[in-house]
Amino acid sequence: MFKQRTFGPLSRAAAASFATLIAAPVLAQDVGQGTIEALEEIVVTGTNIRGAAPIGNAIQTVGAEEIAASGKATVAELLRALPTNFAGGVAQADNNRGGQDGTSAGANLTGGSGVNLRGLGALSTLVLVDGRRVATSGQFGDFVDVANIPAAAIDRIEILQDGASAVYGSDAVGGVVNFILKRNFEGVQTTARYGTLTEGGGDEFQASIVGGTSWSSGRAVIGYEFNDRARVTAADRDIDGNYADEGGVNWQNYTSRVGGAANLFGPGAFSYISPVLYTVPQGSGSGLTAAQLAPATGGVGNTSNPWAGWDILPEMQRHSLFVTFDQDIASGITTNGSLRYTRREGNYHTGYVDLLGSVPATNPNFIAGVTNNFSVLVDDFITQRDTTVDSFGGDLGVTFDIGGDWKLDVHGSYSRENQKRESQLERDANIDDFLAGPGGGQVSAPNSVVCSLMGLNSSNIGAIAAPTAQQAFCAGLNYETFNPYSTDPLSAQVLSQLVGYENLEFDSWVRQGSVKADGTVVDLPGGPLKLAIGVDYRTEHIDGELDFNYRSIDPVRLPYGATERDVKSAFAEFAVPIFGDANSLPGLRALDLSLAVRHEDSQGLGDFTSTDPKFGLRYKPIESLNIHGSYGSSFHAPPMRFAYDGPQPVPGGNAILYNSAYTAPCTTGMVELNPANSQGICTLNTLVVSGGAGPVLKPEEADTWTVGFEFLPESVPGLLLSANYFNLQIDNRLVRITAGQLSGILANYFATGSSPYAGNITFFPDDAMVQSLYDDPRFVGLVGPGMTLQPNQIGAVIYATQTNLASLKMDGLDLGASYGFDTGIGEFEVFANGTLLLSYELQSTPGARYEDKLGKYEVMGNPVKLKSKQGLSYRRGSFGAIATVNYTDSYECVSGCYVPNAVGAPVLNTTPVKIDEWITLDLQFNYSFDQASGFLNGTSLGLSVLNATNEEPPFIDTGRLVSGNAPEPYDAANAIISNRAVALTVTKSF
Repeated sequence: MFKQRTFGPLSRAAAASFATLIAAPVLAQDVGQGTIEALEEIVVTGTNIRGAAPIGNAIQTVGAEEIAASGKATVAELLRALPTNFAGGVAQADNNRGGQDGTSAGANLTGGSGVNLRGLGALSTLVLVDGRRVATSGQFGDFVDVANIPAAAIDRIEILQDGASAVYGSDAVGGVVNFILKRNFEGVQTTARYGTLTEGGGDEFQASIVGGTSWSSGRAVIGYEFNDRARVTAADRDIDGNYADEGGVNWQNYTSRVGGAANLFGPGAFSYISPVLYTVPQGSGSGLTAAQLAPATGGVGNTSNPWAGWDILPEMQRHSLFVTFDQDIASGITTNGSLRYTRREGNYHTGYVDLLGSVPATNPNFIAGVTNNFSVLVDDFITQRDTTVDSFGGDLGVTFDIGGDWKLDVHGSYSRENQKRESQLERDANIDDFLAGPGGGQVSAPNSVVCSLMGLNSSNIGAIAAPTAQQAFCAGLNYETFNPYSTDPLSAQVLSQLVGYENLEFDSWVRQGSVKADGTVVDLPGGPLKLAIGVDYRTEHIDGELDFNYRSIDPVRLPYGATERDVKSAFAEFAVPIFGDANSLPGLRALDLSLAVRHEDSQGLGDFTSTDPKFGLRYKPIESLNIHGSYGSSFHAPPMRFAYDGPQPVPGGNAILYNSAYTAPCTTGMVELNPANSQGICTLNTLVVSGGAGPVLKPEEADTWTVGFEFLPESVPGLLLSANYFNLQIDNRLVRITAGQLSGILANYFATGSSPYAGNITFFPDDAMVQSLYDDPRFVGLVGPGMTLQPNQIGAVIYATQTNLASLKMDGLDLGASYGFDTGIGEFEVFANGTLLLSYELQSTPGARYEDKLGKYEVMGNPVKLKSKQGLSYRRGSFGAIATVNYTDSYECVSGCYVPNAVGAPVLNTTPVKIDEWITLDLQFNYSFDQASGFLNGTSLGLSVLNATNEEPPFIDTGRLVSGNAPEPYDAANAIISNRAVALTVTKSF
């Protein structure tokens, strides 16, 4: 079948059938066995027993050669392409305007990249470097940023796709990704790579140098890697919010009613989706009369591209240094360690500032006879966001021979992430200044935009006989008057009044120390019974500081409450060989059992105690067939920032605010609605509680069992078949709900009448409940323009925080196949690998029915049924080539997506919308000059073409009727917008 394929235009049906038949879990690897065997004494993922593979699970390995041949520049890109890693959830570098967890605008401060094995979320994947924990990233510390790990430092990546809390403790629910650094390297190797995207933007240069040496008592490796990538803009991919040509909505007409020349709305509440009555003519905007205004056709008025000036991928630069060493100190005593440091700097273009406001009569540009409720685009400059990460990690261990083959290992490590983000933002709120209110209370003072529109200063305030407290406050600032009706360039002073800054810095670190002894307890007929026993102690810490003026008049500096926990653990593990080479029987070549158990106790913010066992079995009926299985429990403790709910006035922080931007079907009786607007759109007044959930969260707990095999038939040399069935159930499932996801959650709720997140939503709330939230120190009121809402006007309270869902259960298959054969014209290998999910179901409350979420699009990022890679490799002498077909299965949006109605207006879909499968072709070519003489000796060239057929991501209209969110035309959890990427790599070894 494979020989009939060509590498011209792909047949989607054929590729899909091929992927379905022979999918497998991870890259079928063929790493040089000598190197792996030499390093297995140092780190083996999934077990505490030295020099042994874990019993009951297969470890998938991606070696340095495969990393180099993948065509990917960074570790983050490589891991995202693996079928077992579902990218939904936190940390997606090319999702700059999505949900707040997935973008640098929100909790993912610096646009980092996480790992999401099994589609359970980055929270449930434990990431290690040489078996040691790494400091977490993001404001909530809910993922490890693998973008800070240089590819040049990695000897191999080991991936365990199973729960492993019995070995590692918290977080190892979906699996473990362990980066093994280079230690056994001789000579010097330099690499230079230049890549570009054929559709525009994204030029990338990467260079590295690695040197290693050894001596009679030790060895060392040192290296440096540099990466520089240019930005990819929305304009580079023709993303402009108008998706009518693709069967979607022209969102410019419906949610971007704002332009360089102002629009004027009617009385009452207004927004970027409100009907426009008039447009303002080009010019100075001074002395305008109502007669000079142009009536807006169809209520649309001036519109703009919501993606104008936005990056999809930012400009990014990274420097990385690393050192590893091993040294004999004395007879029976050795030491080993590593140091690594990365500095990553990014610059994001974040579009233009769009303003909603109302010009008061005190402004000299007030137009008599109309409401003066306006929208205008400040297109004088593109706002920016600068990010910086300083990532540090180090470890040091000493190993003692303590008799027989027993060794005592004492190891300590420290890892730190310092994240900084500096953003330009509209100054549309004031949470720092207060004025005397009616009845002796306090009310928030006007914000900077309102004061800029006021037109009052110390020179003219005297003309008002009895100025209000708000007018007196603004006059005291002596602001320059802002005229939103002018299309002339704004002065630097006015721009500083309209656009402010937010500087946010977060520090997270983890300190870990462990003592472990392992060796042979007794020699059994089947082999040595091994035992590992030890204790582990770690401290995790996160704190931060915020400096801003975009929600204040004067600069404000606030610390974030520091959060810290201490975790103590004790662990033991047995490996019991019942049958082996010495006592094997027909049909029983080998039988091994393992038992691991770990008790972990935490004190600090978010206390927990958990004891987790794991049982493993490996059975060989014949030499060529290996059958394995495992059962165990695992858990994930809530990240400390999930439990912290102190006030944090920052996007993605802890705050309580209200708005009227969320929509609902006008026919629903589930919630009290505002009257429909002229487009027939109904909104609800919502009070949103955003940020940490407080100390109510519980650890999620999982039970997992697996069974699988690897078959290498002696009758067919070169053939490898593998399969692994996995089944898991997670109770108290931890999910972070973000404000950017609420539109989709509400849409699904209104369409189906149920939601896994129903516990986070209260319709028809009691006035006393609402008042208590108004009195909460996190309450910031209204952000941006709009009406002040009283408690009895709130139709819903939504907790956009973390929550423990009752349960998630899923099962699936990891399947693999490869066949290598030699011919007269070279060596070939056919390979295939992928993950096929059979179920993925959520239960919202104990006793409720499970809801099928497999292959169902939601902003929370549910996995698709099948992801796979398959292809053909060829090698002849110094030349090699690989062609890989990547397959992502089709899925559907049952509800919560937008489609145009008969007149093109956006409406929620009432029938499922199919999202097509995505099939891409990657090509890699390499040539080695190992047989050449002179300078070319030791040189190799590599050419990669990723997505060679330039397949665009499947279209989906994710449009949101919440102002400030630009609709994306693709699902960033399951596709990449880069399109065709070409790169040339030159490597020289000395």
